[in-house]
Amino acid sequence: MQRAILFIFGLLSALWSASASSATPGAGRFDGRWGVILICPQAPDGALSWTFKFTANVKEAILHGEHGLAGGPGWLSLDGRIQPDGAAHLEARGVTGGAKYDIDQTAQGTPTQYDVTAHFDASRGTGNWVTTRTCDFTFERQ
Repeated sequence: MQRAILFIFGLLSALWSASASSATPGAGRFDGRWGVILICPQAPDGALSWTFKFTANVKEAILHGEHGLAGGPGWLSLDGRIQPDGAAHLEARGVTGGAKYDIDQTAQGTPTQYDVTAHFDASRGTGNWVTTRTCDFTFERQ
C-alpha cells in the first residue's frame, strides 16, 4: 500500500513538473504598459501622412491597444501575441478617418484590417504594415 502511494505521489509530481515546464517560457517578459506611435507617410496616390499615439497593454504576452473611440472614424485596435524571442504578428483593425488620409481616398467610416510584423526587446519594439505605403510602429515600455 505504501509503495502504491509513493508511486502515485511520484507520478503526480512528474506530471505537475511537466505541465509547469510546458508553459510558454518568458510569457510575462513583455508584460506591462507600452507607448505606441504609428506613422503613415504620404502615399504615392497623394493620401496625406498621419500619426497615431496611444498606449497598449501586454498581459501574459498578449498585446492589446486602441486609438480613438471603438467603431468610430479614425479608430484603430492593435492585438496579438508576442513570442518569447520578441517576434510578434499583430492585427490592426480599424475604421478609416478622413478620405484625404486614406489610400484611394476611401470614404470615412470604412472598416480596415492590416497584418503587422513586429519585434520587441526588453524596452523597445518596432514594426510595420505594408500596403501601397509602409506604415511604421515604434513601441516603448512605460
